[in-house]
Amino acid sequence: MLGDKTYVIEYELVSPIAVGRDRILPNLKSGFSADRIVSRVNTEGLPFRKAAEVRENLTKCLDHEPEHIKEVCRHDRKLELLASCFGKARHRLGTLIDVLEPAKTGVIIGVGADVTAFENYEEELLKHLNSGSIPINELFTRINDNGLKLNSVNNPYDLYSIYLAEKFKAAAFQKSVLTACVSSTQAIALGHDSIKNGEAEVVISGGTDSLINLLAIISFGKLGVITESTEEKSCRPFDLNRKGTLAGEAAGFVILASESFIKEHNLKPVAEILGYGNTLDAYKITAPDPEGISMTAAVKNAIEDSQISPDQIDYVLAHGTGTRHNDELELKALGQILPHGTPVSSTKDRHGHAIAAAGIQEFCILLELMRDGYIPKNLNTKNPCQTSLDIVREDRHTNINYALTSNFAFGGINTVLAVKNEMNEISS
Repeated sequence: MLGDKTYVIEYELVSPIAVGRDRILPNLKSGFSADRIVSRVNTEGLPFRKAAEVRENLTKCLDHEPEHIKEVCRHDRKLELLASCFGKARHRLGTLIDVLEPAKTGVIIGVGADVTAFENYEEELLKHLNSGSIPINELFTRINDNGLKLNSVNNPYDLYSIYLAEKFKAAAFQKSVLTACVSSTQAIALGHDSIKNGEAEVVISGGTDSLINLLAIISFGKLGVITESTEEKSCRPFDLNRKGTLAGEAAGFVILASESFIKEHNLKPVAEILGYGNTLDAYKITAPDPEGISMTAAVKNAIEDSQISPDQIDYVLAHGTGTRHNDELELKALGQILPHGTPVSSTKDRHGHAIAAAGIQEFCILLELMRDGYIPKNLNTKNPCQTSLDIVREDRHTNINYALTSNFAFGGINTVLAVKNEMNEISS
């Protein structure tokens, strides 16, 4: 129905701090941080050796998958994380999937750049090299000629949206968003638009990404946005002594549904997507506009699109990367729109920065915070930046009726979501 409201009816997360949404709050409240030396790749000799990894064995989460999917997951970390996320939720989603109409159900997934782990193929590459052939070409030919649409070296970017589309029998559309750190935030915003515009009645939005590979760690290290391993605490959002972010990985999704769908199936929503702001600096590929004009516009637009006032915002789960430029400008942007004392915190100091999956990870965390009425402190912030906002230093319990969550990306892409807590049935 054109003009329908957008509600969240389900969500799931696989993160360095929580394999499954049921672990989010206990681990946040315990002060757990996944900040440690990388285990999955050899970073010996590098100045950047720390990251936030999903260390739990995900094999059990993939028990439902056919063997060819399991094989691809052994090499494609993004698919492994996403398939594990679906595996965590699949039992409770069964009844819902049964009532979805394929032609009215869509999928929008934010994804990061592919990084092929060629070290997994060292023996085979050397064999082809010794035979006088071109090893990369031979390897691609062999693995791509397996009669499947999946392979363990070179998968298409739409693999992840198609994977979920098959699970949810979604036939309205399958879209992929590649806009760096706002990819999955934009996937949620676009899902909201799809419902509002009558393109679908249900949209599965989310994302998957991993920076736990040598190319990403070295590249981000050379850009100066991740801290060296000598730092005791790698990520200090909104701290005067912040030096960079913590590389991470995650996968998650939310199921968005129209008001008419919820009423038809007598479902209780978790939250409502009120609106969003989406702007572009067009300033520099690796740095935001130093004036923060577009960031401020994204915050302002999110509130105006939601038809609420700034003083209704109870909490902001911020992008808060712990990098020099982002944190200063984010506080400036938020502070120009929101009233004095609005609580702001970031959880990246615990789970790291998952780039394309950053938005969905933090959105799922926000839903849990709203459900529990809990605002987590900035774990490693000792000397907070000067701002009119309240940089949260101690955990607190309070009602979170309205909240913002923000993400800002390379290329100056800025996306802010406004969310309303939905505790009661929708009124007739």
